[in-house]
Amino acid sequence: MKNNSQSVDLLISHSQIQFRSRPFDESSSQWGEKNLEQGAVIHSDYVIFDPLPEDAFGAHIHLELASHFNPDESAQRRIVVPFHVTDPSRVEVASASEKFSVELGLAERDYALYFEVCEGDEIFYKITLIPAEQIVSAKYLLDDPWGGEKNKMLVEGKS
Repeated sequence: MKNNSQSVDLLISHSQIQFRSRPFDESSSQWGEKNLEQGAVIHSDYVIFDPLPEDAFGAHIHLELASHFNPDESAQRRIVVPFHVTDPSRVEVASASEKFSVELGLAERDYALYFEVCEGDEIFYKITLIPAEQIVSAKYLLDDPWGGEKNKMLVEGKS
């Protein structure tokens, strides 16, 4: 499989990075107490991640479609969630302030979506999509300073 990648500079605000395969939906954007604790709201085709730093700020988000996952050594948080592309032409990465079309040649199918919060000279994010033959379980992939525990399962939906 040929790797496809894209980078965007997203103005992150309201403590959220959205990755979605359908238009903005207020009901899918609601955070429950458990979602706040785990730093994610997970729906089959609409996920929201807590970027961790407060305030509004600009950050690079590196998007990749790959055949296998290569963890970033600088990752401070790493999560995998199931993600279904319902409409390849509507996939977006967004915040409350702006949105960008994702142009990775995605197909209507299931993916394992890896979200990494990385620290270099400044904080940046990686979202890697791997085609999945079966639905992956949403979980943390490493222990992190914000309460994430390696292999701890994440709650899906608003909770």
